[in-house]
Amino acid sequence: MTTGIHHVAVRVADLEHSIAFYERHFGLRTASRDTLASGARIAFLGHPDGGAQLELIAGLADHHPGDGLVHHVAFRVADVAATFDRLHEAGVPLIEDAPQTLANGRQLFSCRGPDGERLQVVSG
Repeated sequence: MTTGIHHVAVRVADLEHSIAFYERHFGLRTASRDTLASGARIAFLGHPDGGAQLELIAGLADHHPGDGLVHHVAFRVADVAATFDRLHEAGVPLIEDAPQTLANGRQLFSCRGPDGERLQVVSG
């Protein structure tokens, strides 16, 4: 059995640009950086409250069939509507015109990160 999610890895074109994006818009902080033997550069970002980390990978040369960025990374927030408005005002590309409310009451919306990766913002 697993004990939780350790990290999600996302391929990015510009490591510094992506770090700045996730720090500015999602409150993540850089936990560590490294360079792999292949020359690819990585950074692990985490939320100040802990939990799973986001690994950003730039310059990864090998690409296997089925590899991609990711389908989406979901961020939990206290106020979905306020986050939607803040990201809209900041010019972050939004996928929906407004947050959705699911039958269970959970609210969510999706937007795009700097490399086109799908990001989801969810309540609770």
